[in-house]
This record gives sequence, C-alpha cells and structure tokens, in this order.
Amino acid sequence: MAPGTPRRGRGRPPGSHVQRDLRRDELLDAAERSLRKGGPDLSLVDVAREAGLTRPAIYAAFPDKDSLVLALAQRQAHRIIAEIGVVVRSVGDPRGQTRAAVDCLCRWVDEEPSISAALTSRIRSTSVSEELARWLESVLTAGFRQLGADGAAAGPWARALVGAVSAAVFWWATDRAMSRAELVDHLTALIWSGFAGAGGAALTMPIETGPDDRPDRGYAG
Repeated sequence: MAPGTPRRGRGRPPGSHVQRDLRRDELLDAAERSLRKGGPDLSLVDVAREAGLTRPAIYAAFPDKDSLVLALAQRQAHRIIAEIGVVVRSVGDPRGQTRAAVDCLCRWVDEEPSISAALTSRIRSTSVSEELARWLESVLTAGFRQLGADGAAAGPWARALVGAVSAAVFWWATDRAMSRAELVDHLTALIWSGFAGAGGAALTMPIETGPDDRPDRGYAG
C-alpha cells in the first residue's frame, strides 16, 4: 500500500454508487431466496452464503440486519404498489378494482409466506405503511377530485384502509379461518361500503393521478 493511502476496513470495498446499489440488490435477492428456503427467521450467515459473500461484505451494503430487513420490506412494498397499479387497470368497474387491489396484498401473503411472515412488523411499521398510505392517498385524492368531493378525506381514509387491511391480512396469514377469496370478499365489502357512500360507483376508471394529488407532507421514518 502506498504511503498516505487510507486504510479501508475489511468487507467495505470501494466503488461507485452504482456498484453499491447493485450489491444491495444482490443481497436483497439473496435474502429473499434464503427466506423462501429456510423460513421466516432471517440469518445474515444464510444471506451471505446464498449471495456467495462473507458476512463483512454484507456490512459494506447494510450497517446491520435491521437495515437489510427494512430495505427488503420497502422493496416488497414497492412491488405490491406496482402490481396493484397494473392489476387495477385491467378491471373496468370501481368495485372490481377495489377487490383486485385487496387481492394483491392477500396474494403476496399467500404466495410468499416466509417473506411476508419475516416482514410483517416492518410492513406495518411507520415508514413502510406510511409509504403505502401516501400512494393510496394520491389515488383517493384524484378520485375525490373527479367526484367534486372534499379531497381532505383522502389522508385519513388512506391510513385507515392501510391499517385495517394489513391487520386483517396478516391475521389471516396465521389463522387461515377462511379461504383467500372469502377474505378478499369480506374486505372488499367493508371498503366498498365507504366508497359507495362517497359516490365511488360514479368514478370513471382508471383514476389518473397528477402532481396536485400527491401528498407533499413529510413523515417520520
């Protein structure tokens, strides 16, 4: 090592932001594979083995296990939001869109039991649930605007819906007291009773959101 060259810690190789982002993605991929194979108890040793890396290499991308789990929860939330956006566009009526959106979360829990079990507390944590709620708030704001209604209701509605639906779905994941279709039907009926009362049946689909519909308030992570 040349004189004056700063010494770097083990497992923290230098590189561009792009390289670090790629390493983070590789580790998140490995974490998902590890959870699918071994169940919901995430181990950094297993993640490192799955990624073909050493544990110190994980710390170059994530300072601790909690930060990796949080990043994994955020990734899953983004995927759920993206899937809802695609699915609801294939359904023409508002009630059908509501059902399709609810089923996206139920299907994720059903098809990814280990990943969803590992991330339940994080998905329901302030930062991740608030991210979901802010997205839903923008959709509701656009819907209320289309109906000529007060868009101020979108904020509390979004957070009430995210909280209630996620609580019911994660309860169902462990209880399995009914089929997924029955759960989706019950939650859709509950949600739609509120939407219909606000004139939701008259909405023109799909609901297009714009800059004015996006909440610009900050939130605590």
